[in-house]
Amino acid sequence: MKPGDKAKILKRTFLNKGIFVHTNSIVVVKEVNSDSILTTYLDKEGYPHEISFLPAELELIIE
Repeated sequence: MKPGDKAKILKRTFLNKGIFVHTNSIVVVKEVNSDSILTTYLDKEGYPHEISFLPAELELIIE
């Protein structure tokens, strides 16, 4: 994965800073590190949130 790619969340639905992040939601990759991937997640109202995932918790979407 590289910055700008879209990915699907494989991790089970969880609560992050008061916001439910749902399985199979789409995120945009912002930064890739060796042990984590920083993403931008848009909540149901369209507000962006930065969330870090492990590489195994995301699946690259090929367009």
